[in-house]
Amino acid sequence: MEFQNLPFRCFTTRSSGRVDVLRNDILISEAFDPRSGDPEPQQKQFIGLWDTGATGTVIQRHVADSLGIAPIGRVICRGVGKDGTPNEFETNSYLVNVHLPNKVVIVGVRVMEGTIAGADVLLGMDIIGSGDFVVSNFNGKTTWSFRTPPGEEVDFVKDLREYNHKYRHKIQAMKDTVRRPSSAASVPPVKRDADKVGRNDPCPCGSGKKYKRCHGK
Repeated sequence: MEFQNLPFRCFTTRSSGRVDVLRNDILISEAFDPRSGDPEPQQKQFIGLWDTGATGTVIQRHVADSLGIAPIGRVICRGVGKDGTPNEFETNSYLVNVHLPNKVVIVGVRVMEGTIAGADVLLGMDIIGSGDFVVSNFNGKTTWSFRTPPGEEVDFVKDLREYNHKYRHKIQAMKDTVRRPSSAASVPPVKRDADKVGRNDPCPCGSGKKYKRCHGK
C-alpha cells in the first residue's frame, strides 16, 4: 500500500460464527466539523445495518427525533416494496455525522428518512464507497473490515496468482501424490484355490487325456 497524505481510519468486526446480516453499534450526531473547535453536538447510539444495495444512507424517524435535528429538505426515495414492486415516495433529509466503531467518523452525510427492518440506520453505498469494505468468512466466522480513505485495490485473482507461484513446489507435490498409486500392496495378489495343471498332466475333467489335448487346447 502506498503512502497517503490523509491519515487512515479503520475498524474490523469479528463474529463468533457465520452471519448473513452485518450490523454494528454506531453513533449519530448532527453534522459538524471536528476541526472547527466548536463544542460537539450530542451523539446517540443506534444499530447500523450495512447494505450494498442501498444507494444512500437511511435513518428512521425516531433517530432524528431523539437527536432533535430538523430536516434540511425533501428528497425522492426509491426502493422496492415487500411484494417486490418499485416504491417511490418523498421524504425528509437530514445532515448528520456517522460515527462508526474505532472512532471512524464520516462527516456531513446527507441521509433520508425511511423505515428499516432490524436496525435504526441503513448504511448505504455513500458510506461504503468512501473507503474500502471487505467481508470474509474464513474458518466459518464472518469478519468485515472498513478503511477510509481507500488505500489499495483488493484483487483476489492477483492474490491467487501470487499464492500459486509462492507455493508452486508444494502444489506440484500434492498433484504428484494424487496421481501416483500409494503402494503395490494396495493391489491384492491373486490366490489360486488349486495347483496349476501342467500341459502334459492328466486333464482334471477325468477324460484320461493329457491336459494339452483336452481342456488345455
